[in-house]
Amino acid sequence: MDILSFKSHCIVAFLFRITLVVYSNFHDKSFNVLYTDVDYKVFTDAARYMVEGKSPFERDTYRYTPLLALLMTPNILFHENFGKILFSCVDILIGILIKRILTLQSCNNKVKDICALIWLYNPFTIIISTRGNADSVAVVLVMLTLDSFLRDKYILTGLVHAVSIHFRLYPIVFSLSMYLSLNKGNLVPNKNQFKLVLSCVSLIILLTIVNYYFYGYKYLYESFIYHVIRKDTKHNFSVYFYMLYLSANHPPSIIQKIFTFLPQLILLLTLSYKYSRKSDLPFAMFTQAMVMVIYNSVLTSQYFFWYLSLLPLCLPNVRMSIKRSLCLGSIWILSQGLWLLFAYLLEFQGLNTFTYIWLSSLLFFVVNVKVLNDIIIYYKY
Repeated sequence: MDILSFKSHCIVAFLFRITLVVYSNFHDKSFNVLYTDVDYKVFTDAARYMVEGKSPFERDTYRYTPLLALLMTPNILFHENFGKILFSCVDILIGILIKRILTLQSCNNKVKDICALIWLYNPFTIIISTRGNADSVAVVLVMLTLDSFLRDKYILTGLVHAVSIHFRLYPIVFSLSMYLSLNKGNLVPNKNQFKLVLSCVSLIILLTIVNYYFYGYKYLYESFIYHVIRKDTKHNFSVYFYMLYLSANHPPSIIQKIFTFLPQLILLLTLSYKYSRKSDLPFAMFTQAMVMVIYNSVLTSQYFFWYLSLLPLCLPNVRMSIKRSLCLGSIWILSQGLWLLFAYLLEFQGLNTFTYIWLSSLLFFVVNVKVLNDIIIYYKY
């Protein structure tokens, strides 16, 4: 009955997503603020170039792996909503993997069902996927990596981890946590660590060589180099956005680069070492994902996907009261809503609200740090 019940929830959650996909077509024709993510059009255009036998990088602002454009070719060959439906299916698969991973951690049936349902019915994740954002694919690759790791399949783990890094760079920050958890924080490699590293590095090199052969330096720049040197001066949630906006006409100084990158690096390394036990790996990955998002120089709503997907895996071990949880969730949503209000006034009403957006970014940063700090305090394995 429990299995049938969970299957029913998966079907209902999927149908709810499909309803929003259908609604998105009506919304985009009727309102100025589009429901569909602007990146979805970028993916689709890149896929069109691929169908025509051209490079997906001929589409301006396409800065992803060619695998994503290939994955989106049915948008051209069959129907424009194929990608949104695919991402919705992947969303459901993530929920199934959450339950499976919690089973590997000996979590009881009721708790693991609740944690999986938190993902399946999360309004935020539903909207992001049905808008046509591809980060659900990156998340499912991270989940598959964690699942194979907890099953002690380290060569498979390395291969899937390589694909996840190739698809989206951010999973690379989980590498040290996985490596250390195989040898109690010891850097000297043992057999399992060697399997993990060799399989991962080998496939990354192979994928890079193959894509470079077909698409040349343009592939390297758009898929990797751009994301390292990126300086986005448009308004976004990042606490650094206003500084980057005001210095847009000046080359970034060494001090500025250190100021924006060093805090993130120190925290990521510290968390890798602090939670270096295999049993703590899901929590290590969650905290690292959240730190990376909070301290990133560019921060948009889709990045929340990265840690919200890992949060259900940690909830059984976070001994926080429901009242406190609801309070933290509320201030997180409200602080985000305040930022969105000023961003709307700037983007669609033409009002100069840059200062207010910056102040809202500072507030959102403080709230995120507070949320992460409390989760760490109340985490007990």
